[in-house]
Amino acid sequence: MNHLRTSSSLRRSALHMASSLALAASALFGGSAWADTQFHASVNTAAWAGQTGWLDFQFLPGLGSAPAAQVRISNLSGSFGSEFFLEGQAAGSLASGFVLGNGTAFNDLFHAIQLGGSFSFDLSFSGDVFNTPGQAGTSFSLGLLAGDQQSYLGNPNGALFQIELTPALDAGGSASTSLSLLGGNTIATVSAVPEPESYALMLAGLAGIGLLARRQRSK
Repeated sequence: MNHLRTSSSLRRSALHMASSLALAASALFGGSAWADTQFHASVNTAAWAGQTGWLDFQFLPGLGSAPAAQVRISNLSGSFGSEFFLEGQAAGSLASGFVLGNGTAFNDLFHAIQLGGSFSFDLSFSGDVFNTPGQAGTSFSLGLLAGDQQSYLGNPNGALFQIELTPALDAGGSASTSLSLLGGNTIATVSAVPEPESYALMLAGLAGIGLLARRQRSK
């Protein structure tokens, strides 16, 4: 009976510690920490080898007043051409990366590529959208086009994928990001990259489990 009471007590202690860790993490990192802000994307263009094409990066605010947001496009890899066009709140280069803001209605990077290989890049979102309530969000999308700059590849109806940045509706809410692969395409792969806060929470949880295990062995 004593052994059963001890095990029950340890389980209650474990639950209490897990709850405390979750509350502490929430207080430390805030609601926006749960919105993914970093992504890695890749596009396989092997089906169109030998042709030229374009990658179209768009960052568009929704209708109404959208909180300020920006996306940094970095670590671009693949057979990019030398020609590109920037429109709206957009700046940068292939070597240093590009930054798109949502300060105008249409913000765009249109970059020439040589089709046939794989292209990859990192996306990092930031701005007031993650800590300021608002009624309108901002949408990032990537399209793959043929050399005529008009025909979409991978998804004949438009973009390959879209990431929506949605601000909190009020001061007590949380911002969010949502990823959608479009048109049933199979050439784009996109995944969220855990942020340092997520790793810190995981490490705190592992440390708590280790502490409980040591306490159990000592009894």
